[in-house]
Amino acid sequence: MMVDDIILGMARDPYSLPQASWLAGAAAGLQILKPRTPKCEWEGFISDIYDMICQIGNVVPAEPGSAPDYGDGEIGSAYDVLGGYVSVAGEVCPEGLFFRVPIARQEQVLELLKDLTLFRSHGEILIPTYDIPAFTRLCPLEGPVADQVEMEVLL
Repeated sequence: MMVDDIILGMARDPYSLPQASWLAGAAAGLQILKPRTPKCEWEGFISDIYDMICQIGNVVPAEPGSAPDYGDGEIGSAYDVLGGYVSVAGEVCPEGLFFRVPIARQEQVLELLKDLTLFRSHGEILIPTYDIPAFTRLCPLEGPVADQVEMEVLL
């Protein structure tokens, strides 16, 4: 038996797209995105998000704290929206996970995360390091922020 036969016979994970709500949140994060480092990690991630938005089509940015209404009776998850948004706009710092939200949406975000300890100030939210695991169970993180959370907080 050839090695190629073995490799071709293995089941492969199907390519999957994230939830439309997550992409809507990520699209909102892209609107406020500032240059990120390391550039090599972020460029590929941002490019992948744009590719997925094109693949799904008609993705309307959803601000954090909102739940997108798809117009067909389906309503998206506000937690997925927040996860997509923080995956793009969030930053891991020594104190925890930091992100900015529109002031008009801050109360909705705080309501979603009411069981977590949060520090807030005029549109800025900080989730302390000890509550990041609970946040990641509620809101799916992807990309460099998720990798950094896994390496620095969860391990």
